[in-house]
Amino acid sequence: MMRLTRRTEYGLMALAWLARAGGRFHSVREITENLDVPRRLLAEILKDLSQAGLVEAVRGPGGGYRLREDPGRLTLGRIVNVLEGPTIFAECYQGDCDLSPRCTIKRGIGEVARRLEAVLEDFTLEEVVHGPAGAPAPSPSS
Repeated sequence: MMRLTRRTEYGLMALAWLARAGGRFHSVREITENLDVPRRLLAEILKDLSQAGLVEAVRGPGGGYRLREDPGRLTLGRIVNVLEGPTIFAECYQGDCDLSPRCTIKRGIGEVARRLEAVLEDFTLEEVVHGPAGAPAPSPSS
């Protein structure tokens, strides 16, 4: 089963929280208290997101982190790539498979990988925060 790592889940949660919180700077403490996630791990994640240019970091009183980009333009593909590295769906898709000369799935797996990458590039942080445009509102039990 494919799944995002906890690191990416926390990163997405922090980015979504920052998107909802407006353009002010927010400390790691404030973010972790609101999200109930490990402070040290979130600090590392925010540092990586800052180095990648997705968030802006300012030290000192009144500092912290805020989104650098419009959530409607920040794609899940870009976020996942920063937090997890390049997506590798299957070895044969990258061409490094020992079975390549006799592989019976390479073409199909390559198409699956391209489609998954396209979905991640098409979905934005804004859609993570508010859901896709035109999607029904979640029920209270969700």
